[in-house]
Amino acid sequence: MSETTEKVLSEDEIEAVRVLARAAIGEIGSVASAAKESGIAYATFAAWVSAKYAGRSDRVAMDVQKWLNTRRERSETLASAPTAPGFILTETADSVLAVLRQAQHMPDFCVITGAPGVGKTTAACRYTRETANVFKITANPSLRMPRDVLTELSRLIGLPGGGMLHMQHRALVNKLRGIKALVVVDEANHLSSEALDQLRSIHDEAECGLALLGNARVFSRLEGGARTAEFAQLFSRVGVRLAAKTKTADADALIDAWGIDDKPRRDFLRVISRKPGALRALTKTLKLAHIMASGERAAVSVDHLKMAWAQLGNGPLTEAA
Repeated sequence: MSETTEKVLSEDEIEAVRVLARAAIGEIGSVASAAKESGIAYATFAAWVSAKYAGRSDRVAMDVQKWLNTRRERSETLASAPTAPGFILTETADSVLAVLRQAQHMPDFCVITGAPGVGKTTAACRYTRETANVFKITANPSLRMPRDVLTELSRLIGLPGGGMLHMQHRALVNKLRGIKALVVVDEANHLSSEALDQLRSIHDEAECGLALLGNARVFSRLEGGARTAEFAQLFSRVGVRLAAKTKTADADALIDAWGIDDKPRRDFLRVISRKPGALRALTKTLKLAHIMASGERAAVSVDHLKMAWAQLGNGPLTEAA
């Protein structure tokens, strides 16, 4: 029966790791940041890197070495990764931006639906970054009830949050009123009926814009099938509805931005843009294909695109698919 023997680093090996750690700290900017990144307690890391640690220095050195290895691997991965194009004003993105402007400046209650990857979130993020008094939250399974929504909005706007719901509501209304604000909720399909009505109430009282982004369930729930009384107040306030869909022109704009100009690769990428994930899937495929080609010191080919598509967990795909 064999026994595993714990590796013990020599003093010279420990010191070599310490020298590398100090260099990494210089790149990061502080011991505290390095400790946080490494997952090692600050007091332990600080004492060890200054050669004042009273415990098993070799054990700390091995944890530090794992961290340094991870930093090196991350650097190598990023070095081989391509620089993706920035925001591309596709036809769909332009439509989303137009609806957001309508929601903010009228002000209005707007709903933007579409499958994942068509560019709703990207356009909304762009609008949020470049426009004053736009507050964007993203709903999820743990952020779906009125209190969740009020707390997250309060945090974004700079209010303390917490306390009784009606007090949070009143504080938000007072803050949003009169500043031509827009509240954007991404992944709004996660919101409960009560949360949707809470947002409707803020929109009404603060006279601010409201834009809900999500899948088709958002609008179908607002419509309520037969426009039931539960959703009548919500449905009647929806001013603009946009069903965002990926267009061939959207895919072409993104493909152009990546510098793909030959027909075989363009045709294959257009096929990907019509699959679930749309432009997001297209971008991920291109990134991975560039990494694969970089490892071979070759230009990205259709074969690289096919391998990347398959490696991302998708099935076989041909240009004619």
